[in-house]
Amino acid sequence: MTQLERSGPGIMSTPWTLRGRLTRSLTLGITLSWLSAAALAVVAVRFELHEEFDSVLQETAQHLLPSTLEEHRPVLETTNLGTAPPTLPAVPHDEYITYQILTVDGQVRLRSHQAPMRAYLLPVVTGFGWDPQGRRVYTEMSVDGQHAIEIAEPAGHRAEPIVDAIFSLLLPLGALVPLAIWLIHRSVRRGLSPLTAVQQEIASRSRSNLEPLPAAGLPAELVTMVTDVNLLLQRLALAMEGERSFAANSAHEMRTPVAAAMAQTQLLAAHLGEATPLGQRALAICEDLRRMSRLAERLLQLSRAEAGVAMAGGLLDALPLVVMLVEDANRQVAEPHRIRLETGGATSFMVRAEIDMLGIAVRNLLDNALLHGAAEGVVSLRVGPGPVLSVSNDGPVVAAAELATLTERFRRLDDDRPGSGLGLAIVNTIAQQFGGALRLHSPARGSTQGFEVEFAFSAV
Repeated sequence: MTQLERSGPGIMSTPWTLRGRLTRSLTLGITLSWLSAAALAVVAVRFELHEEFDSVLQETAQHLLPSTLEEHRPVLETTNLGTAPPTLPAVPHDEYITYQILTVDGQVRLRSHQAPMRAYLLPVVTGFGWDPQGRRVYTEMSVDGQHAIEIAEPAGHRAEPIVDAIFSLLLPLGALVPLAIWLIHRSVRRGLSPLTAVQQEIASRSRSNLEPLPAAGLPAELVTMVTDVNLLLQRLALAMEGERSFAANSAHEMRTPVAAAMAQTQLLAAHLGEATPLGQRALAICEDLRRMSRLAERLLQLSRAEAGVAMAGGLLDALPLVVMLVEDANRQVAEPHRIRLETGGATSFMVRAEIDMLGIAVRNLLDNALLHGAAEGVVSLRVGPGPVLSVSNDGPVVAAAELATLTERFRRLDDDRPGSGLGLAIVNTIAQQFGGALRLHSPARGSTQGFEVEFAFSAV
């Protein structure tokens, strides 16, 4: 498994980022914290507002009862219990609170002009309560115990300031959440910038670059990780160096005895007569030795390529080298001019490359095209436009699934044909070290058959 998450069997979802996950988690956490704090604040504000409103009702009742009793005692004493209770003289208006002066048995004797003619609450008991219409009512008894006042606050009167208080608490969240997201994103990006720098450093390297990662200026958490990665790179470099040395030394040591055995086998075939059965067997052995010699040469080339020799190049005109290699390859094939060079009229081909490794790459591409193309087919080598070199033949079409594996070591489509399976692996390694890329096409571009290798160099 890689860092990609799987959303189902065989289905790979979009890769997630540590920056995005931290930003989302922190934003969600802060938003939930603010909402929780706001909810607690709403509960506290609601409780405090109810206390304040209740206190206002109580204070109002305690001040209003004695003054009303003193001022309107004649009215209270002369009012008949069977008649409607009078209202206090006042200009009609919407009352913030309404009240009733009543006897202890619940008979209303005097009321404000918007108060009902019946008591708000029965029985008459000092304290707070809610009447059936939802009004908040406070009852206060007189000192002599003969009268009481019930003072009421209209239903819903308290809701408006409570809603305003809640709105004032939640309104800032609309501006604070986007601001928090921006600040969190910026902070996370700055906090993870060392990790991003390490990731970019690793991503910019080719597979042959095993130099230690720089650890200067990194936080302590990353220094430990980078140190461990550098130790791993060091062990990997030693292992790969040992592998390359073994392959190079083995290939080098094989060349002399193989060449000697090939010469002896050719003499033996000539002595026995090439038309005789034993002579034919000697020639077959000679061909096997020739294949072994080519394999040793390819192993030496692969060792040089993976050692990073190709990274030492610079800007050069590769056209004379390409012309020389095409002419040399044409001399070695039975049909003259089987390899066709197309320059598009260009007189130079400027690329960034190391000339020896470029020669190895081009020769491998030509050999591969000749080996796997049709017996009498033409091989085309095209340079340009731009820093691109391509080689194509008219061989059979290669399936897309197989096409993607041809740059692997010892990968061959047909085991009956000669070849080491290293040619494209060598060219691909050289292309990467030049800072370019190798692209394979089958059928060849502009054709319904064949195979084409496109060697793209880095920008000049």
